[in-house]
Amino acid sequence: MKVQFNLTKEEAEAFQNFYQSVNVNNITESDFCKSAFVIGLQSMEASIIAEVQKRMEAEGVTASGVEMDVDEDTNDADEAAE
Repeated sequence: MKVQFNLTKEEAEAFQNFYQSVNVNNITESDFCKSAFVIGLQSMEASIIAEVQKRMEAEGVTASGVEMDVDEDTNDADEAAE
């Protein structure tokens, strides 16, 4: 698969400056771009998963799709303590 980005002159200069400043292992520009792309995808995936979990918790739903009643769980623990 080939991915191509059209950058403005300023964006291209910024990329080259960044690439040259962080490329301490002298990897090729192609490999650097592949790594940056994959890391970006992994970061997006982690953000999406965190957002889905946050929304599920706000709606009181577990990952299995079973609704949770937080108040009942708390009351059961309180009753057991008494």
